[in-house]
Amino acid sequence: MFRKATVAPEREPIPQLETIPQLKEEIESLKSQTATAFNVPIDKIIPLQLPDGMKQPRLYFDSHKMELLKESIAKHGVLEPILLRNSPGEQFELISGERRWRCCLALNLKSIPGIIRQMSDSMALEAAIIAHLLSEETSLIEQTESILSLLSLRLGPPPDVLKGLLYQVKNSQMRGTGQTHALSDQQIAVVNSILAEFSIKLSSFVANRLPLLNLSPAILSSVRSGKLSPTNALLINRQPDEFHDTLIAQAEGKTKGELARLIKGIVVSDKDVDKEKRITQTIYARIRSVSKKTGLLDNPEVKNRLAQIEALLQEIESMESIHE
Repeated sequence: MFRKATVAPEREPIPQLETIPQLKEEIESLKSQTATAFNVPIDKIIPLQLPDGMKQPRLYFDSHKMELLKESIAKHGVLEPILLRNSPGEQFELISGERRWRCCLALNLKSIPGIIRQMSDSMALEAAIIAHLLSEETSLIEQTESILSLLSLRLGPPPDVLKGLLYQVKNSQMRGTGQTHALSDQQIAVVNSILAEFSIKLSSFVANRLPLLNLSPAILSSVRSGKLSPTNALLINRQPDEFHDTLIAQAEGKTKGELARLIKGIVVSDKDVDKEKRITQTIYARIRSVSKKTGLLDNPEVKNRLAQIEALLQEIESMESIHE
């Protein structure tokens, strides 16, 4: 039986975990700590509360897998404790185990086994990221986002800025100069050390992982849901936007070679369409691109030009009645 934890228990402060291997060991050891877990009231658990600028790893919850987990919990209970930290107001903040927690909520359970640790904001976030990386349910995109967040937490620059710095480092290494002002030698050593913990090299991370974060929203969503492999997603992303939906719909389960042949049949053959149709597609794509640039649309001159385009389109539409 798990012990009951109706209020935050007094525990001896644990030593600050300074290295990723130690954090990994701490998180992986949760599976064998059921005997020391507390029965934590579900209504006392809240999401991890972090200051502005510190973001938890984003999670995709596969509805089918969540149903399977709910069935397992209903039959066997929660077999692995969740990880929590104390929070003001006799509450507990969730660090890892969100899927189990959500399933228990859906099942209207009163409590869930949990291990409670005293952690600072940065330590709790780092533990949440590493737990996310160790999860078997984590997609390559989520892994990439989490690793980038972990690097950002250790090095300082926000993830979006850090992406550019990592590209600069890789390009410098490829040129053989070995010198870059993007990151110091010490920072690069930290990057290599963190990536090595997850069996990834810097060159591979920049070349194969970071591009996944630049996928179009529709393609990104398909990768998160498991409909597209990362390799096929990158291949589709290189094609014109107007073909993305068609390719996504037909690419599920296909190998890279099969998808390449599909693209050749759909995209390349489109070059044979008549000139008028290609002009129409180009105009549509450009208007759609401009419409996404909200700052540009506020420009008075741009508004004037768009009004002229609208007038021209009306004039073209009126030609239909002339030729009938």
